[in-house]
Amino acid sequence: MTKSKKPSFLLLGEAIVDLISTDIVGSLEDATNYHRFAGGQVSNLAMNLARLGFTAKLGACVGNDGFGRFLQDRYSAAGVDLDLLQVTSKAPTTLIPISRQTETPDFSVYRGADRFLSSNEQLQTTVDQVQGLHTSAFALSQDPCRSTIFNLIKDARDKELLITLDPNYHPGIWPDIPDYKEFLKVVFQYISVTKPSIEDSVRFFGPDLKPTNYLEKYLELGPDIVVLTLGEKGIYLGTQSGERLHIKANQVPVKDVTGAGDAFWSGLLMGLLEGKPPLEAAKLGQVIAEYKIGIIGPVKQFLTIGDFEKKASQIQVLSI
Repeated sequence: MTKSKKPSFLLLGEAIVDLISTDIVGSLEDATNYHRFAGGQVSNLAMNLARLGFTAKLGACVGNDGFGRFLQDRYSAAGVDLDLLQVTSKAPTTLIPISRQTETPDFSVYRGADRFLSSNEQLQTTVDQVQGLHTSAFALSQDPCRSTIFNLIKDARDKELLITLDPNYHPGIWPDIPDYKEFLKVVFQYISVTKPSIEDSVRFFGPDLKPTNYLEKYLELGPDIVVLTLGEKGIYLGTQSGERLHIKANQVPVKDVTGAGDAFWSGLLMGLLEGKPPLEAAKLGQVIAEYKIGIIGPVKQFLTIGDFEKKASQIQVLSI
């Protein structure tokens, strides 16, 4: 795909090595062999946006080790701007073994260097040079990374940038805050767009609620746009202006769901950065996620934007 000058985006958070099982297994207990991939929600999104032609500036931290150099090579090959990447000797590069699955995968987190992203003048200056900022709940789960990113979020809000958050948190990765939900509720007040999955919603608000109830609860926290992903059932879209829509999913062959959420983010942000309304941006996210689940491992090359837009125009949309 030919790259053109498109908006710059600052992505702050996890740089991780994903070790994905070669076979489809029910849990990590049954996995014996793994393929190595550059991963992490924020870093995956950075690579996807770069491949789609955007300037993706990655603010992240890796270990001073072989895995860290592996990540740098993969990010660079994808076209990610690594001027903000930090390298530390305080911890090894973060690793996450993952079971390859056609549904929600099993995984374990070996937390390392990603949490040591530290504030500096270069990061602060970059907020003045971009159109938006993205981060994740994973990245906000430990200091000094948490404080570094939260301060940049507040600065970005003052500058009226597009601020997006993936609420991909898990209670076990928040060791130093007894009430992490209250902290995240504060963060949500600064957020323009969030894209929770139904699994994220259950962890945050508890089980037994309807998807429409989860959608409203996120909107009550403050984001302008909420996109709730429901797997094969599609997505629910809600906005502060009153839109409540069900975007239906297409039935497509599933080979690997790992990274589908990051692929969705890629289309969603692509649409928003190019000035499309929330519905059209969310439809782009849906078709790019469907494209991803037909590929084992990460997406190395996307279809043309026109091809994705054609697929998006065929999606069924219902009011909810």
